Amino acid sequence: MSKSTYIALGSNLGNQEENLCMAAAELQKISLTPLVASSIWWSKPEGFDEDVAEFCNALVAAEVEISAEELLARLQEIERQLGRTRRKSGSYQSRIIDLDIIDYDLSVYKTEGLQLPHPRAASRRFVLLPLQEVAPEYYFPDLEHCPAHSLEALIEMAPGNPMRKSIPLNPLV
Repeated sequence: MSKSTYIALGSNLGNQEENLCMAAAELQKISLTPLVASSIWWSKPEGFDEDVAEFCNALVAAEVEISAEELLARLQEIERQLGRTRRKSGSYQSRIIDLDIIDYDLSVYKTEGLQLPHPRAASRRFVLLPLQEVAPEYYFPDLEHCPAHSLEALIEMAPGNPMRKSIPLNPLV
């Protein structure tokens, strides 16, 4: 049985837009249906201790027939394939590609290695604006009882990271 999922893509190294397109092409290989993709958005980096390049962000909706844990493993495999390296420390670092599961079939789920929906997605404009393009009626299942849980309300409440909308995300096939 297929599961709907939303995956955020980000990059701030190399040719960022091309990195997102290559990652989307890899994501298309695991989706049962054509990806629904947002535009590419540019944002200031958040959470970094040093000055780093702007981020290029996008979001895709996909249908998969694998578990959330298997999807996470596939995303990490795609990141490695595209050249991402990770430091042992928990601090933020620049990256060629970053793939995050934002939502997996409206599940509320937590293990040591995976929390769904993504724990910081509802407060990040670089996730919320692309998500609003792809799924304007989406709601975070762990916030469904909050009076202001619409994407519009969450975008309004999110820290004011200036965002620039760019071109539509097109997978490189």
